[in-house]
Amino acid sequence: MIGRGNAEIEAAIRARFARLQRVPTPNNLKQAYKFEFGEVLPNANGTAPGLWVERDGKVLIMLPGPPNELQPMFTEQVIPRLAKLGLLSDGEAYLQIRTVGVGESALETLFQNTFNRHPGLGIAFCAHQGQVDCRISSPDGRYSKEKLRCIADECAALLGDNLMCFGHDSLAKVVACMIKEQGRTLAVAESSTGGMLSNSFADLCGACKFFQGGIVSYSNEAKMLLLDCPECLLSQHGAVSAECAVAMATGVAEQLGADYGLAITGFAGATSGCGENPVGTVFIGLHAPGGDWSKQLNYPGPRETVKKRVLNDAIDWLRREVMKEARKGALPQAN
Repeated sequence: MIGRGNAEIEAAIRARFARLQRVPTPNNLKQAYKFEFGEVLPNANGTAPGLWVERDGKVLIMLPGPPNELQPMFTEQVIPRLAKLGLLSDGEAYLQIRTVGVGESALETLFQNTFNRHPGLGIAFCAHQGQVDCRISSPDGRYSKEKLRCIADECAALLGDNLMCFGHDSLAKVVACMIKEQGRTLAVAESSTGGMLSNSFADLCGACKFFQGGIVSYSNEAKMLLLDCPECLLSQHGAVSAECAVAMATGVAEQLGADYGLAITGFAGATSGCGENPVGTVFIGLHAPGGDWSKQLNYPGPRETVKKRVLNDAIDWLRREVMKEARKGALPQAN
């Protein structure tokens, strides 16, 4: 199959550039090349078309890289073609175990004995910020979906509360489902994360069913006015302290009428920080039906990295406390 320029593709590229009052360069016109037996997949959002080639019982699919071009082409053109050829399954070819609070090496060690008892099992680990996914599959088809789920359940039992979910749900979505199941609500307050904590929950579909709202309060005045933090507490302990974190969590829960209150305050960097609280020092406050607590974290690194790590840890702490409350509700009541 020899690549060569295609007149129709080139004409479409020139027309698109003309609408933008521009002239395509030779590099742009290279996008008109196609395989001799290739079929063009139109690109409504860019100049580079996709290519579909079927030869010798195999399919080659080539798509442009930008997501706003690739994704609609894959959804609207590639998937229907693959389905027509019978090359799509009803679900994913693997089962994903999503974990939090345990590192990749430790996770691999934890699962090793289980995996050793199942030769031929496909295993893949993928580390994210504060989370590690483990995908198990059966490349040669010797294990059924039901057997894969049994293996995954065995792994889940080893994980305990470090199991986040099966599948692809975010940490915030997992927590949200648990809070909704309890019929309770959440409110958040934050300073150093600047709205990231609030957006984690507000961005979820159906957030209004459990999320009361969030307050971003950087200054001491805002903490006093919006969260009812006592001035004497801020003067004595400072805005970056365990006491302030708890006050923010309880304050936002009271102000917005929520069962759970989660708060973050700290020095994310690259400036600020002092004495016992250097840059990277962050306090999380949590208000829950069972009590009020604070936790101190110390994360060196760039500002954005610190904010993301703290965000993950704060939501995970909330998840674990919500789980404890769920277990309390499941216990038989004493006479």
